[in-house]
Amino acid sequence: MVRNLLSKVCRFGSLLAVTASFSVAQVPASEWPDQPEIYFPQAPRPGQWRKSLGAVFTTTPPELTEEVRVSVPAIDFHLQRGLSKHFFAISRLQTQFVQSNLALGLRWVTPVTDRLHVGAGYDVTGWFGALQIKDVFNSQAYGIQTFPNLSVGYRLTRDLEITVKGEAIMDLYYRSQVGSLAVVYDRRQVNGVAFTVMLEQPFYNNRHVSIGFRAAYSNFNWQLWSLYDTFDRNLLYPQLIFGFIL
Repeated sequence: MVRNLLSKVCRFGSLLAVTASFSVAQVPASEWPDQPEIYFPQAPRPGQWRKSLGAVFTTTPPELTEEVRVSVPAIDFHLQRGLSKHFFAISRLQTQFVQSNLALGLRWVTPVTDRLHVGAGYDVTGWFGALQIKDVFNSQAYGIQTFPNLSVGYRLTRDLEITVKGEAIMDLYYRSQVGSLAVVYDRRQVNGVAFTVMLEQPFYNNRHVSIGFRAAYSNFNWQLWSLYDTFDRNLLYPQLIFGFIL
């Protein structure tokens, strides 16, 4: 059954590649229309805003939750503003109400060819979570992380773009508190890496979407701070990402 599924996926991938190559060959680069995008490494025009709203679904590692595999959804909002031809600022808010993560960053991007674009960025994120169950359990935590990143984007067709992104995850500060007991880490260290693959394309009524997958291999994930894991090793955190470009 697995071999049959892999065979079908390979045939579909080959068909998609042939179709994409044919479409690109038929469309001169100068005639490609502007396409809304969030992950593709191309800057908005100076002063222009880009926005998207969606969700991120994170699956918990079995090492933390054993047989229970929970997909934890978070609201995902992006806001970007063009600064120049090659630079733009980004902000991103992910929230589950009891815990949230706010990222601010800067991107430098440039075209290599009409279809191939590359970019580099640096993001700083601050996260906060609080969990209170009457007078029995009262905990909170917050921290700061940075994400140096590189992106490569390729236009497969006139309205289909793919982006591959790599990130280093670095911890700057962590503090958690349960009642009067507090734990603080303020040493700077590399916490892990993450890789993302995103497709951006039209959906309906001139609306575009971003859909893709992110795999983070790290020692800590802010969404699961309340589990207080005792593992001192990296775990895999798969994420499914979906967003409407506004």
